[in-house]
Amino acid sequence: MRFRSLGLAVGVAGLVAGATAAGAAAASAAPAAPSWHVSDTVSSGDTGGFSAVVASSKTSGWAFDGFAAPKGPAAYKWNGATWTKVAFPGKANEEVAAAAAASPTDVWAADDNIFDTSSRLIQWNGHKWTAVKSFAAGIGGISVVTANNVWVFGFGSSPGIPARGVWHWNGSKWAHVSTTLQGGSALAWNNVWAYGGTSVDHWNGGKWTSTSVKSLLPAALKTHLNDPTVTGILALSASNVYAVGNGNLEDEGGPTVVLHYNGHAWSKVASGQFGLGAGQQLSSDGSGGLWLPMPGVDGQSSFVVHYSAGKLTKAALPIAAAKIYVGAIARIPGTTDQLAGGNSHTAGTDGSGVTGIVLEYSTPAT
Repeated sequence: MRFRSLGLAVGVAGLVAGATAAGAAAASAAPAAPSWHVSDTVSSGDTGGFSAVVASSKTSGWAFDGFAAPKGPAAYKWNGATWTKVAFPGKANEEVAAAAAASPTDVWAADDNIFDTSSRLIQWNGHKWTAVKSFAAGIGGISVVTANNVWVFGFGSSPGIPARGVWHWNGSKWAHVSTTLQGGSALAWNNVWAYGGTSVDHWNGGKWTSTSVKSLLPAALKTHLNDPTVTGILALSASNVYAVGNGNLEDEGGPTVVLHYNGHAWSKVASGQFGLGAGQQLSSDGSGGLWLPMPGVDGQSSFVVHYSAGKLTKAALPIAAAKIYVGAIARIPGTTDQLAGGNSHTAGTDGSGVTGIVLEYSTPAT
């Protein structure tokens, strides 16, 4: 299932009393706390909404607007403060499903046909976007280690559409290293994590080794009204890997589970009911935790969820959960700040009153 995005939180600054040496009290403003707030909005009709975001430095990032838009998706460049539309070779009935960057002059975007029958990799070289590779099925994720170490992950198979699997770019040629896995995260050319169904897989440069995490996922119901699977993975180091699973309960989705690999074994570290998750979209919070977008489907409530110290917590957002769709998120390198993408819409329905929104988690400027 394809997800769009949007979400955010509101921060509150408090006042503290300070006493002078003579005992006189004087109120002073406490440092503002980081919060989710709207960074940019774009009104591009009911097919609008930001489907992918990426930050390549503290002052450089991208957000991609449009879901099967008649003129194709659009790209907006961030300079750390403002957003500017930049020419992008998107086509009708396409949307950018994922984006990743090696540097501000080496950014990759996966532009998928909405029917998942084809996709194109489009690359930014610091001056323009150019289509560099085509695939015969949709792409769900990209992991860029360096300019010469790029990993592309597809979706699982569906009726009439084969699984894309995993492809690797070494700077001179592409190699198809899996035909079944459907999402992943790379640390090096010989240290890559991926997943498929109820298993996680590790690539050592020569082969994949699969580990079942079925026992850590929500239990399958005897009624067959759920389909527990791994939905995302994020490798932060050789001994710090997170995977996210979902019970995929019919209609509402969930529950969500967070799994962790410590270099030796996988364990479940948190769980909660937040509906359907955003698949391969998840982000490090820069301080040992995670940010997870939880996009509401067909007008259901949408959330941004923070994982920290064994707990999953809904973040405060500047737009009501019934009026927002959040599905893309990315950390701004070298910080704990984040970018997120999605849209606002009429309460209870995500197909009308749509405005594309980019959100930012940071300390508001004073």
